[in-house]
Amino acid sequence: MDFSSPASPPNGSNFTAQSHIPLPSRMSLIPDPATLPQDCLSSLTATVTELTKTVKQGMAQQQQFLAARDNANSQ
Repeated sequence: MDFSSPASPPNGSNFTAQSHIPLPSRMSLIPDPATLPQDCLSSLTATVTELTKTVKQGMAQQQQFLAARDNANSQ
């Protein structure tokens, strides 16, 4: 299965899937050495919160896609 290409909707369906959700731009793997630990924790918490929302959106879209596909296949 190729996850890099957009998902194709079932035939005859009005369903459209957003196949790519950009990651938050604040994600930084290497923190500034002068950054306070509290700031690092706050930034990490915000990043994890945004990532959690992104994953939940992706899961909801996947459920919609599967439901539309199953509906199209059952008709």
